[in-house]
Amino acid sequence: MKLSATTAVLLADGGPAGVPACAGMDPDVFQPYPSEPGNGATVAEREALAVCAGCPVRDWCLERDLAECSTTYQVVGVRGGMRQADRRALHVQRFGVRAPRRAGSGR
Repeated sequence: MKLSATTAVLLADGGPAGVPACAGMDPDVFQPYPSEPGNGATVAEREALAVCAGCPVRDWCLERDLAECSTTYQVVGVRGGMRQADRRALHVQRFGVRAPRRAGSGR
């Protein structure tokens, strides 16, 4: 059985009670090309978010992801029912840590 990265961590850690909705899914589903902050979710992001919507461990997954990411640069993909852009904004709000700017990005 192929596990998403989040599912593998949950199972290895013991995780919370409940089986993640992503158990047995292709991990690439949760790594869509991200939309920009302020834009709506892409079709691929909406597909991943739909899986998370009914997940019994969604809140735990989100909190674990935010706690394990020391900078917003490490916040990638869809986790805990939030797309990458929204989790990065939440990370900045909570921890005040922004992703380093890439040379030539113009941002």
